[in-house]
Parts: sequence; structure tokens; C-alpha cells
Amino acid sequence: LMPVAVYCIGIVLNKQTFRSQTIVNMLGISVGVAIAAYGEVTFNSWGTTLQLGAVVFEATRLVLIQILLTSKGITLNPITSLYYVAPCCFAFLSIPWIIVEYPLLRATSSLKFDYATFGTNSTCAFALNLAVFLLIGKTSALTMNIAGVVKDWLLIAFSWSVIRDRVTTINLLGYG
Repeated sequence: LMPVAVYCIGIVLNKQTFRSQTIVNMLGISVGVAIAAYGEVTFNSWGTTLQLGAVVFEATRLVLIQILLTSKGITLNPITSLYYVAPCCFAFLSIPWIIVEYPLLRATSSLKFDYATFGTNSTCAFALNLAVFLLIGKTSALTMNIAGVVKDWLLIAFSWSVIRDRVTTINLLGYG
């Protein structure tokens, strides 16, 4: 669904042009995702609602990053963009973390800080964000999300083959 959301938000924000053939393709993707979700063994409507909200916000963020990186008159490279965007993301994500996650963490954990894990995760997050900014700057947010669909297919194949997670025939039809 992410490519559909990015395309629609891109149209609204004038970063994509409306094409009926693209809309037909996007509807095909949406129907496939709906079929796959319908066939999910452990479907949860609240989780689905939260996920759909997250898709809309992430798609908006990606289109805004594309606008930031490709606007005429603004010359921000991916590192400079990350320099400005990362603190804003931190500030906005800290609010729900403090309200939702921190009380649970304090109640159920001894809060031992592991510098190696934190450092490794921080490095991976920085590299991932840099790659996202580079890809969006050179192509578009929609291209990045189409590549993300291939990543999703690989994750499903991994979960089925290595973790032995259950994948139904309806799931496979939806992903196909």
C-alpha cells in the first residue's frame, strides 16, 4: 500500500502527474494487499488501523523529503538534509515514546544501557536514512517504495523458509 499512498500524496503535492494507467496499476496493488491481509492467519483490526495510519504519515514524510531534495532554489544534499530532518524526527518521535513506551519500559525492565547495541543500531539507522535520502534525491519517493515491495517479498520468503512462519494460499495470491 505504501506505493499507492506515495503516488496519491505525490499527486496532491504536485510531485507526481495523474495517469489513469498508473491508478489502475495501483488499484491492482491495493487489491492484492487486501487479499493478502484477508488471508492473514493472525489478523488484528486495531493493528491494521495503526499500520494504515503509519503508511499515510510515512508516505507524506517521503514526499516531503522528495520536495526538499529536488526543489529548485534549494540545494541540500542528502547529508545536509539528514542534518535538518533527523532532529525534527527525534523530537516528534520522543513525544509518543515518553507517553507510551517509557512507562512500560520502566515497569518491566531494569533499564541497563547497552552501548554496543545502541551504537550498532544508531549506525544502521544513519546508514539506512542516508540511503533513503540518496535514493529519493536521485529518483523519487515512489521509486523507493516500489523497491520496498521487493524487500517485502524477500521478507515474506525469509519468514516462510527460515523462521517457518505460516503463509496461506490466499497470502500468496495477494502477494502475487
